[in-house]
Amino acid sequence: MTRVAALSALALLAACGAVEAPDPAPVFRAADTPIASSLRGAADDLGGDWVVTAAYPGGPVAPGDRVTLQLDAAGAGVARLVGADAARLVPVTAQGRGRFEIGGQPWWLLWADDDFRTAVIGAPGGAYGWIMDRPGQAGADRARAAREMLDFNSYDTDALTTAREG
Repeated sequence: MTRVAALSALALLAACGAVEAPDPAPVFRAADTPIASSLRGAADDLGGDWVVTAAYPGGPVAPGDRVTLQLDAAGAGVARLVGADAARLVPVTAQGRGRFEIGGQPWWLLWADDDFRTAVIGAPGGAYGWIMDRPGQAGADRARAAREMLDFNSYDTDALTTAREG
């Protein structure tokens, strides 16, 4: 086979195997802006049951999901995530004040009210985030404050969903 024929065959094979690149995962915040985790309270203040009231699509939780955190004072422990069709138990490791790794993903506490009835969790890269409330303790004023904190941290609050997609 001549060199030209070999190169032509190689180019033809490469074209046959061409695969479109997948769409990039959505990002819901301007990743080039600063973000900080909250220093409010101790890690174990997040312990107990939560209900996700609003979330960005494609994240580890969706609206209506339940999150139960069992954390020690340092922030280590376990999270139980219960969604529409599955429940899973994932390890929690502390990554600094207001910062956790849960199931291999960074969860940053961006804000919580004084009594830890409402909390905002986000990913520093902006791939996901959500608002969660203690069961039966949702409040319009805290929901508004939670959205303001997402906006303050450069999240697109218009992209939040309040109902499970699908």
